[in-house]
Amino acid sequence: MVENINSKEAYGLLREDKKSVLIDVRTKKEHLAVGVPDLREIGKETCLIEWKNSILPWSRKSFLNDFNKNLALDQEGKYIFICRSGIRSSFAALTVEESFISGNYNSKCFNVADGFEGHEQPSGDSQNQTGWKNLGLPWK
Repeated sequence: MVENINSKEAYGLLREDKKSVLIDVRTKKEHLAVGVPDLREIGKETCLIEWKNSILPWSRKSFLNDFNKNLALDQEGKYIFICRSGIRSSFAALTVEESFISGNYNSKCFNVADGFEGHEQPSGDSQNQTGWKNLGLPWK
């Protein structure tokens, strides 16, 4: 079962577990306009695999193909999925985790529930910031 974690927990997991991977499922347009998580200071790179329109029947298979092409699957890896707000990444994480059921994997999928940009807060409420970027985690 996919576990929802927040951005700070995701960054901590990425720092502590050398087998953990961050997968950003947003579009190239979003990456250019808003930025991407920057993991260079912990010796990693963010893997960019776009989650295409989830309503279309081929989108899950297409994403899995891209996932398998871009990542060497580790039987005990931790795959952390992030998007703008935690919705697309949740679909992506579920899709990948379901594919593990048919194999002999002990891997775990995580969804960054507050996403890269976070959730809207009432105006002036800087105490309850959410999202990778808003929390000041490394990005470029």
